[in-house]
Amino acid sequence: MLIKENQIPYIANKIVIDLLNSNFVKFDGGLDKARKRIEEILADDVAIERELEDEVKEIIAQQEEENEYMFYDVDKKELFKMLKRKLAKEDGFLTKKEDRLNHLAHKIIEDLWDNELIDYEVSDGKMKNIVFNSMNSFIKEKYEIEDVVYDKLKNYKKPLIPGSEEWELVFTKLYEQELKKRGML
Repeated sequence: MLIKENQIPYIANKIVIDLLNSNFVKFDGGLDKARKRIEEILADDVAIERELEDEVKEIIAQQEEENEYMFYDVDKKELFKMLKRKLAKEDGFLTKKEDRLNHLAHKIIEDLWDNELIDYEVSDGKMKNIVFNSMNSFIKEKYEIEDVVYDKLKNYKKPLIPGSEEWELVFTKLYEQELKKRGML
């Protein structure tokens, strides 16, 4: 999964910040409305990918049940990727990172413009590049940020159990702090 549900608000916020900092955009409908609309667009995309992945899991489970002996030497992770690519191609869903981010950037700019949430006087391509770069840089930085947060959690005063509610709350708090340090929130 390229974008996870819990990352949507952060990515939407980064896009709004980068558009604002570009000095090319006026937010006619306000920053919050634009951010919410971007979140909706990203959430729709994530939901489509989630449905696709659920369909792949269902197919694999069904095939495994019918032909359990054929799955002894199968790399299930690789099988999942191959089947996801096949179904995505049939459905017209983009799975390659650059293609997908480019499509999302186009969709976001077009939607914000059509709904009169933004106004700009530069080329659409320039605007799409800002959004594309926002999403791409977030995805690259998220791994760095997660590593920093995991290191902080390892050295946390009170030992936390990974996956517990308390661990999730502390992780989210530290993650947001790191985003703020990097100017992404």
